Amino acid sequence: MKKLSLCLLLLAAVFVPCAGASELSLGEVNSYLNTSAKLGEGTKGNQVAVIPINHIDGPKEEDLFYAFVPFKYVARNYVKYQIVFLSCTCRPADLNVWTTAYVELTLPSTGKIEDSAVRTLTFDRDSTGHYLGGFWGDSDPPPTAPKATFGKVKAEMLPYYIGKTYGQLKGLNTIDDIRDYQSGDGRENLRLDAWTGATVSANNTLRAVQALYAYHATDSFFDSDPEALKLRAVFEAKRESASAQAAVSAAKTETELPAPVDTKKTYKASKDDTEETFCEPGNFGPTCSAINNENLRQYLGRSDVFYVDIRDYSDYAKKHIRNFECIPYLALLFNPDAINDASFPQLYGGTTDNPVPVYKESDEILEALFPKNKTIFLMCQGGGRVNNLMKILNARGWDMSKIYNIGGMGHYAGPKYRDIVTDTPEITIGVTYKFDGLTRIMPK
Repeated sequence: MKKLSLCLLLLAAVFVPCAGASELSLGEVNSYLNTSAKLGEGTKGNQVAVIPINHIDGPKEEDLFYAFVPFKYVARNYVKYQIVFLSCTCRPADLNVWTTAYVELTLPSTGKIEDSAVRTLTFDRDSTGHYLGGFWGDSDPPPTAPKATFGKVKAEMLPYYIGKTYGQLKGLNTIDDIRDYQSGDGRENLRLDAWTGATVSANNTLRAVQALYAYHATDSFFDSDPEALKLRAVFEAKRESASAQAAVSAAKTETELPAPVDTKKTYKASKDDTEETFCEPGNFGPTCSAINNENLRQYLGRSDVFYVDIRDYSDYAKKHIRNFECIPYLALLFNPDAINDASFPQLYGGTTDNPVPVYKESDEILEALFPKNKTIFLMCQGGGRVNNLMKILNARGWDMSKIYNIGGMGHYAGPKYRDIVTDTPEITIGVTYKFDGLTRIMPK
């Protein structure tokens, strides 16, 4: 899809709903990452992964954190990796850029993970010297130890790992456990404190290597190694809180949504009618909606629903239900004159029952804004704009059994919704709406 640009001069944040967690193993997550975008073996985009890492902070308190492997390439007898991790979580977030290590781990002839050795560990050039594979995300030098520079880390810390096997490294918890570094030519005068003035960085380099070994063990090369199979359980570790959150999310989706139209309700089909008519399926008005200001609250916060407010940003900023995304209907989606006047940026013109695409990409962008595979709750100020948008979606092929007109902001003014509604009339917004890079077909 070509670039969609909403040129907004905003003085307020726009809130986007957050999808709930689902209980997937890291293996399932990584399988999806490497198949949905055609990454992985046999492609030009190398395999990627999210992996658990036992992060340790300055006071040596541990957290189950996550690192990222944006690069894996299997060579003849070793594997090339990049691993991206946080060196320190005790600094302010505005200083905490992520560190990238370039690592090569061997595929030993024994087929055993414990015999796999560190071939390369660097925070800058790869083993060929031709590619910048790493990035030192820590301070240089640390503020508390000006002599402990990145140069010293490279000269005195990283050489320790080269040639070390997983069997030698797996029992180390922190650099305090390293007792053998001073043995060997030229190392007699080296001390661990020279590696870094912030030992948390050295400790988490060790943790990153150990985490990467757990991921290394998932390679099919080690399928016959019982120790590697045990190590894979480390890779599949999950936080208990994540499972709890998934359970809450699952519970929310257990309540079956009603059909969008409540056929037990009645309405006057025209202002001249003297009798009420029962609501029929396909009625897009707010009066017939099965979800409204009487019961909306019990359907909020669901991971299977996309919540959208289609008023303009200026109205949305002044007052809206939290976690509803703003997609302006009048400014971006429909104007009857857009098919005759190129100064109008809207996606469709004509009528709402027979909308005419203004751009070749109109349907593509409409689906990007209102995904066809989602259940969508729509609101505006009184429900009229939603009624018109639902006519457009119906005409363009949406499954209307998944689209709900929940009315307008004017219906949610009572005390029942006060705690989840922003009310900020002081906010004023100047907005310019346009699409960039689209191919206009109307007017001809």
